[in-house]
Amino acid sequence: MIWTRHVLHKIEWGMLTTKGKQLAKKYPIQLLAAAAFFLLMYAIYVVISLRFFMQAGESEPATLYLQLMKMTLLLLGAAILLSRNKLKRQEYQFYFLNSAIQSVSFVLCVYFFPMLFCFLMVGLLFLPIVLGLLISGVTPSLYWITAVCMTCCVLALLALASWMVMRIAVSHFVSKTKEHLLLQTLGFAVLNLLVFLLLKKAMEMIRVWPSVYLIFLVILLSAGWLWLKGLAASYVHQMFLQLKTEVKSFSYKKIRTQSSFLTHLRQELVYFSRSAVFKEQGILFLFLVCLTAGLPFVFTPVETGWLYAFIVQYALKEILIMLPLMIGREYHMNQRAIFMLNTSKSVYLLSRILFYYAINLLTYFVFIWLASMVIGIESEGHGLASLSILLITAMAACTGFIVKISEFNKLFVIVMMIAVFSFIDMLLLKWLSSDVYLLATAYLLGSLAFYSCIYSVMLKRPVLR
Repeated sequence: MIWTRHVLHKIEWGMLTTKGKQLAKKYPIQLLAAAAFFLLMYAIYVVISLRFFMQAGESEPATLYLQLMKMTLLLLGAAILLSRNKLKRQEYQFYFLNSAIQSVSFVLCVYFFPMLFCFLMVGLLFLPIVLGLLISGVTPSLYWITAVCMTCCVLALLALASWMVMRIAVSHFVSKTKEHLLLQTLGFAVLNLLVFLLLKKAMEMIRVWPSVYLIFLVILLSAGWLWLKGLAASYVHQMFLQLKTEVKSFSYKKIRTQSSFLTHLRQELVYFSRSAVFKEQGILFLFLVCLTAGLPFVFTPVETGWLYAFIVQYALKEILIMLPLMIGREYHMNQRAIFMLNTSKSVYLLSRILFYYAINLLTYFVFIWLASMVIGIESEGHGLASLSILLITAMAACTGFIVKISEFNKLFVIVMMIAVFSFIDMLLLKWLSSDVYLLATAYLLGSLAFYSCIYSVMLKRPVLR
């Protein structure tokens, strides 16, 4: 227990506070502006959600409880995937190998703050529903509060144990030194789906034997803890085995000494195809396609249209934003290698902007086409959508140069960028929607402004000539 508190205090909380102090000293005004903007956007979300909830009049506790389980399980799965490589950091290796901490306590410490962030997000998302219930005169009973708290703990333990099972199984049967992210994610999704179906089936006991359901949650909580405790040692062992990976030897047909536009395109294609971001966003894209395809089987046509618009406006934007962020991230990581290319700023930057713009266009239109084929929802305004994607690409690329993207701040940067761009897009549509050509010009000028900012401010000598 002492070592558990030590890891949480010295490593987890220490890194958070240190990074927070550095950002506060370096960007005080920007952080205050971001906090004020976040509060404004959240206030708008609360008002809109509260109005929608009051009009719908859905106050059945079992239905709301089921929606809470879905959202919690999705966010927990995303948090575990995004923080899957935290154990490979040197700080964790040092404390584990030079302390008496147990494996299960070590794993829980590593994933404590990502899961805490997920529960905070769930609380913020469902706060308008709680306010709506209180306004309607419905006070949540102690039984439902207890059930929600126990369910969150059960889902956290079972989701983490499911991920550990898949990682150990893939490492044992496929490869001990390579990460097969797609295979692990598919198995992880299947196990999470089974957990959700189990809890959904068990919910039928609430109307007949409500106390029995709480006993069932206690049993699941104990089983999840024992499962996690039994897997922790093997999981940590497999993670440490992946620290030393073999490097493939590549054969080059021809060594090129001159840099060109096509050379940079090919270089970025190779870098993109080998990065973990490509795997993560590809899995997210497949998940969004499957989620969209399943909407008509669960929701009414009106709800399907509303949820589809939400997916396009927010979930799909995460992919469109995350990919161009890699330009700045690669620049910060490989400045010396970029200098050795001896290339011009325009060739280096334009090739990468156009590459990720083409990837974003392909992602958007493939998703729109699949949605029209599966659920029959047609979309219009593809020309303006293409220009809007150009603005997203340039804005995300500029943000990647300004902010050094890391595992610590990646999720925060993406959420803030989605909120900022949605707000900018809303203002442009409100002011310029009457004139299509003026709106298209605004998109182009905004994209050119972000490109010029990167070109003239971010790319400086002697990194690039």
